[in-house]
Amino acid sequence: MSDQQAAQIQAALARGDAGAAEVLCRRALNGRPNDANLHFQLGRVQRARGDRVSAETALRRAVALDARLAGAWRELAVLALETGRIDTADEASAQLRSLMPDAANSAFLRGHVLGLLQRFDEAEREFAALRLVAGVPAARLGLVSDALARGAHAAARYHAERMVEWQPELPAAWDALGQAAAAVQDWPASTAALRRASELAPGDLPIWQRRDAALDAARRGGDELVGVRERLLQLQPDSAIALEQLGLAQIGAHQTAAAVRTFRQAAQRWPQRLLPRWIRFHTPSLPCFESEAQRAQWLQDFDEGLAEFETAALDAESAQRILGSVPSFALAYQDGANLERHRRHARVVRRLLDAATGNAFGDIAPRPLRSGRRRIGLVSSCLHQHSVTRAWGEALLALPTEAFELYVFHTSARDDAMVQRFRARAERYVGGAHSFAAWTQWLREAELDVLIFLDLGLDVVNQCLAALRHAPVQVSTWAHPVTSGAATIDWFVSAQASEPAEAATHYSELLHRLPRLGGCFLEPSQPPLPRRSPDGNTRLVCAQNLYKLLPQHDALFGQILARAPDATLDFLTAATPEQAAGFEQRLAPVLREFAVDPLRVRVHSTLSVDAYRRCVADADLLLDTLGFSGGITTLDALWQERAWLTLPGECMRGRQSSAMLLQLGLDKLVASSAADYVERAVALAESPEQLRALADEIATHKHVLFGDRDICTAFADFLHNVRATTPPS
Repeated sequence: MSDQQAAQIQAALARGDAGAAEVLCRRALNGRPNDANLHFQLGRVQRARGDRVSAETALRRAVALDARLAGAWRELAVLALETGRIDTADEASAQLRSLMPDAANSAFLRGHVLGLLQRFDEAEREFAALRLVAGVPAARLGLVSDALARGAHAAARYHAERMVEWQPELPAAWDALGQAAAAVQDWPASTAALRRASELAPGDLPIWQRRDAALDAARRGGDELVGVRERLLQLQPDSAIALEQLGLAQIGAHQTAAAVRTFRQAAQRWPQRLLPRWIRFHTPSLPCFESEAQRAQWLQDFDEGLAEFETAALDAESAQRILGSVPSFALAYQDGANLERHRRHARVVRRLLDAATGNAFGDIAPRPLRSGRRRIGLVSSCLHQHSVTRAWGEALLALPTEAFELYVFHTSARDDAMVQRFRARAERYVGGAHSFAAWTQWLREAELDVLIFLDLGLDVVNQCLAALRHAPVQVSTWAHPVTSGAATIDWFVSAQASEPAEAATHYSELLHRLPRLGGCFLEPSQPPLPRRSPDGNTRLVCAQNLYKLLPQHDALFGQILARAPDATLDFLTAATPEQAAGFEQRLAPVLREFAVDPLRVRVHSTLSVDAYRRCVADADLLLDTLGFSGGITTLDALWQERAWLTLPGECMRGRQSSAMLLQLGLDKLVASSAADYVERAVALAESPEQLRALADEIATHKHVLFGDRDICTAFADFLHNVRATTPPS
């Protein structure tokens, strides 16, 4: 190719006229068909025009004519990378590297290809010599984005990790590592990297936003998420969404009073926004309320809030934000079944879902269940080691493989030994942070016979999924012992021993009772702790979360302490220090009314597991909450051989403790009324001998509460025999 021809071709390319450049190349090739450089230039021009097939043909012809034509090998390697043909890129970049052993650009290209092939040791040998070459670190950061775009997540992480080693004070390197880790849902690594990036770049809004997204995807709430969103609000002081996101983080961190203040501010600044109005009637500032009057007002606000959202005009964005905010968790802890409130709430959730998705998702049409091996789906956010899996894990994992396929949809990124057991048992397991649309698609593709929503009421994702019908039979369970209220949930699986005679009226679902306690509980691996030497006082303990400590029951504790002057009372509230202080303040007038020294009462915020076990082990008597009793908490205390006094409530959630005690034959620990509860508590507090005898009796019989394999069989029988409540058309 002559210098004049080359100049003309370059001039055409420079002015963006690739068509003219191709004409010039072909005209020159007519006279010199075996000119390797002309074929090389033709390949470049055709690549510029987007004709990659012809470009590769021309470049292959060029290197066939002159195997030492480095530019053609480079162009061929880049073209192969653009078309995702890594094998061709490997061949071409290796040839280029051999022809240009001292060129930085050939080493960089070769390292890039080797990284995509996950030949990381070889790749790093190429990059090692380039570390101090101007422009290379910035270009290597670009390889992270390139690899992520290709779905080459291992290569993206490799380059990001090396960049962090190269330039540990560069925020962009840590940011890239955070993005690479997020691509494979390695949320601990992602959040750690983005934490460091935001420390190095405190004013970089996109980095803070990515850190927030990683924490959210990892379900990592608490003080860190609150701090991140406080910073995001500082960077966007006029953003309604930033203020609302801060409020949601405060709710997740159990900073409920602060959250209520935040959403009140949001409502004042942007009164047209719907999310603050939704939060207002879902979230009490103190989970246990400051007074009975405040609780009554909250229930009135709940009814009025539902009425507003039953008719409010809903745009898709607002509906999406509401659905991703909070479930109706606090309602489960109020007295009574509240069946109509739950039904109304479920209808509003479905209305919000339709608005959020533009009615893109409907209920599946009725269809017959399989006559042979049934396909069971399981949706839960709590498949890790949790009270939910302690209650239900064994019955689910024991489903016989010859009778049931098990499809597990774990709407959480948590992973531990229990999750691994479910993963091993499942024919299909999907876990992590995914969109509602993705979960819905997977549920529909599974073509399930029965879908079990294990713990409805604890998680907004599951609440939304339960608003639709994905299977002919859909089931909720006593893992969260309250009705769903949803027309799409057919059955509520409960426990015979915990349900009152009129229990069917407490549920929107059909009620199915499993025998006895309704769960196969494994014996705890840790033996009971020895009780420390008594100090002369009777140690009373109420080991229940703050939501269960309603104001109308405060007087019972005051009466017990007034009539048992040598007793102390510890509340283990599993609450934040601020919330615990709010409860302590609520108790103060009751203690004054009954002339009880407040030093006899200690209100504990969240304790470590060891400290909690120690408090329970040192108790003489545990006092149950009324209306919503202990469940797994009661089971743990009985394993510790501690006496537990209860008063059965109206609904199943208030009767689990009594079911356990009656199964042990300890009816003396089951009161018949509030007055009887006080009488029995006082009598036991003043009778150390009786408490010791009860401890001995519990130690002798407690094993009957554990390992009830008949529950597993009964649950499998239910799943095998259950029929759709709506027959196929």
